[in-house]
Amino acid sequence: MRRQYRISSAITLPYLLSTLLILNGCSPTLSPSAVHFPITNGSHTLLPSAQQRILIWGDPLLARVADEWLRSHHYSNILMPPQIPYPPSDRQVALVAAAEVNAAFVLILEREELKEGALIQASCGALFNITIDVRGLSVERGASVLRGGAHYPHCVERNEQTVRHLTCQALATAWGFRSAGQLEIPSHLACTAGQNTPAPNR
Repeated sequence: MRRQYRISSAITLPYLLSTLLILNGCSPTLSPSAVHFPITNGSHTLLPSAQQRILIWGDPLLARVADEWLRSHHYSNILMPPQIPYPPSDRQVALVAAAEVNAAFVLILEREELKEGALIQASCGALFNITIDVRGLSVERGASVLRGGAHYPHCVERNEQTVRHLTCQALATAWGFRSAGQLEIPSHLACTAGQNTPAPNR
């Protein structure tokens, strides 16, 4: 009888341990410290040179943050968006507008604000699931040459600070100053020139 109990215990203990490990590995929650940092994606095949003219294409807040970010990274030949209604996601309209002002690149910035769908929160209540997307178009090529995006894993307040932080992180990832993913990089560093040299054009 004792031998049968020992055999049963030997089988049950590993089974319980493996079950706990599997359940633990499937947990979607993030550590409290990780929640505060955005998740980014981005890459580029071509970056504008410091001398080339860049047209920024986006709503006033996004355009202002992008203008500040570019200037802190030694770009000075920057044109702000026209003060007329325009479709922000229409690539052809943006390329035509850039060509008309002799810009070599156009930087399109878009913001999406949802009330659900954050990675660790199904519903946002009074908060928002905000995503910032950045696309860079070469006027000469007529094609996208860089892209970046940033969002938090949780719902956040819809305010200027949130938009600023996400925009800076998206731009820093698109330019190659930081790797994609969720890294413990404070957003105020992504908003300045305090990063490493960007990855070369590829």
